[in-house]
Amino acid sequence: MKIAFISLMGGLPWGGSEALWHAIAIHALQQGNEVFVSVYDWGTAHEKIKSLQEKGAIIHFRKRYNSHAGTVEKIKRFVQNRKPALNKDYQSIIDFKPETVFISQGDSFDLSIHHRAFYLLLRQNNISYSFVCHNHDQYSFIPPKEIYPGAQEIFKNAKQVYFVSHRQWRLTERRLAMKITNGQFTWNPLNVEIPTTPLLWPQNVTVNMAIVGNLSGGKGHDTAFEALSSQEWKDREWQLNIYGEGEGKKYLEDLAQFYGIKDKVNFYGHVANVLKVWETNHLLLIPSAGEGLPISLVEAMACGRAAVVTDVGGNIELVSENQTGFIAVSPTTEAFAVAMEKAWKNKTQWEKMGIAAFEKIYNTIDADPHIKIYDTLKD
Repeated sequence: MKIAFISLMGGLPWGGSEALWHAIAIHALQQGNEVFVSVYDWGTAHEKIKSLQEKGAIIHFRKRYNSHAGTVEKIKRFVQNRKPALNKDYQSIIDFKPETVFISQGDSFDLSIHHRAFYLLLRQNNISYSFVCHNHDQYSFIPPKEIYPGAQEIFKNAKQVYFVSHRQWRLTERRLAMKITNGQFTWNPLNVEIPTTPLLWPQNVTVNMAIVGNLSGGKGHDTAFEALSSQEWKDREWQLNIYGEGEGKKYLEDLAQFYGIKDKVNFYGHVANVLKVWETNHLLLIPSAGEGLPISLVEAMACGRAAVVTDVGGNIELVSENQTGFIAVSPTTEAFAVAMEKAWKNKTQWEKMGIAAFEKIYNTIDADPHIKIYDTLKD
């Protein structure tokens, strides 16, 4: 079988949203399928892309979008959007002659807003497609015409539409003003094998808290820094450990200094072994302004750690107040500060809550979501 995987994530060379399609592609190769992968060209291929190529996948690099394009480039885009076959990036995918296409979106409407010409090519060539929706705007807005009614047919004509949280599914239906009857919930694959028991509780006296994720976008590092900058917090014994990479590192280092907490904030870059993170940290912080369902949350809970989260995306589908963590009612500094204060006053309960978090994940997660999706793609 010939399967094409298309990543539409344009903000970074790699991120949490890439884990699912990558796992499906690896499994498809292991089953003897021909695999075509189309990603943006970042100059140097990410190691995950290189591994796919080594395993036999055809890798196609698309030109990255240039928001500062000149007149000639803008005219070229205008023509290509109306004559999709003239777009060599899209046409290369069609020329592979895939029997089905799996599209990974960074949010819910990348395909409809930025890649409608590709959708039209798929329809013109009678190629089956499915896609996954990741991050999503959480709050009220009137959708632009590219979403309503423009995206309705894209969702209706898909073989399957995958969502990483049930809230995201509901919000997307609200944006489209229609039921998505071909939708399915999916977990994301984890970067760690789920332990059979919670990790041992860290014995360090100083409280160690962690934020795990790319240093970009609306992950909320700045919100957490401000919430922790009060004199009361400065007088407490804690360290905030930041795991991840991204263009925001210099800004966040300077922001920590601006708020007077530089001596309490540590930047460790990307750590491949998630277990190492949770062997030394007591609590996960997710101060994000928007999410699908953070892999970092699932991984922390799988290791036996509670979390302080904002009420966005699928966070509260896993975190229950005072049971497996603490919930900020909105992604504002004030709300997150209230949740952090609750957490601190109950820190003697964190270990117990971490055990409850482990049990929640252990009893509900699908450890191999990529296999289930692959089976649907080949049917």
